[in-house]
Amino acid sequence: MWLGGMLAAGLPSCELFRGPDRTGEMKLSSQLFGTDSYYLFGYHYEDGEYYRYPFQGDPVPDIINERIRILQGGEVAVLPQFNTPTTGEKIGFAKIGEFGNLEDARAFYESYESVGNDLQFETYSDTVELYQVYVQRTKDGNYAKMLVKDVNFDTGESGNKFCEVVMEYTYQPNGSSTFTE
Repeated sequence: MWLGGMLAAGLPSCELFRGPDRTGEMKLSSQLFGTDSYYLFGYHYEDGEYYRYPFQGDPVPDIINERIRILQGGEVAVLPQFNTPTTGEKIGFAKIGEFGNLEDARAFYESYESVGNDLQFETYSDTVELYQVYVQRTKDGNYAKMLVKDVNFDTGESGNKFCEVVMEYTYQPNGSSTFTE
């Protein structure tokens, strides 16, 4: 009985030693929340969680969808754009591929195994579009590769336009530039 209780109590702690999820899916929205001060939700790879940004007391996420506002045909439109909320040299995003369909983008994403030394990382991405593939270098010096699967545009209850990006990601938490599953 005592041994069974020890094993049951020890199971949750095994997850602590395993580390962050290396692969998954995330949805980043540019929708703003709050009343006096506004924030949006970003994703933090190490924790595998969404956090409010900017929001005192929450960890700073690794990636947010900050959006670009443009004028199109006399109307304001919003387009998705990634941002890494921390500043630093050689962190941010590098677009490594654009494709016409999900199958080609997925094939490239899955075959991309190592980050090259020739990539230029920028704090802000270009306008994010369907079937693009990005590499991100985080403030901790870790890499993530991301496949943009879906981009949606919507209007919130207050009438503000926002956009959402759905991505698959593979995260390398140990600073290695090689993606292993």
